[in-house]
Amino acid sequence: ALSPSPRNPAEPIAVQNNQQLALKVEGVVQHGSKPGLFRKIQSVCLNVSSTLQSKSGQDYKIPIDNMTNEMEQRVEPHNDYFSTQFLLNFAILGTHNITVESSVKDANGIVWKTGPRTTIFVKSLEDPYSQQIRLQQQQAQQPLQQQQQRNAYTRF
Repeated sequence: ALSPSPRNPAEPIAVQNNQQLALKVEGVVQHGSKPGLFRKIQSVCLNVSSTLQSKSGQDYKIPIDNMTNEMEQRVEPHNDYFSTQFLLNFAILGTHNITVESSVKDANGIVWKTGPRTTIFVKSLEDPYSQQIRLQQQQAQQPLQQQQQRNAYTRF
């Protein structure tokens, strides 16, 4: 289970681009009819990765390669329950696809990709303060540009 989780699976979770998202991953290890018959689980391996689906705004200065989230954690289950958190950054405005894959590591150190793969979407929004500053700067530049155009016309 992932939290926060959207009300509707197709609906993205909104996050401001200057904040981080704490993604909590928890679950229960399920066994067959005879637990431990085939393997004894030592740890649960969780991989979280994000990819930018669609970009909004004009963040062309930020290289996309440096802004991906890829993390792995190994968690020891207690009474078959496990829980951990990931801290994710979404500095680039737009919609991000978050994928969480789980697998188990047995007592022999072999990793089994038997776990579920879950996907959620996050929409990174510009924080209100930065948006206000940007709009003020744009408004301040407009009269200057208009004045420059008028000066160009009066010369001729």
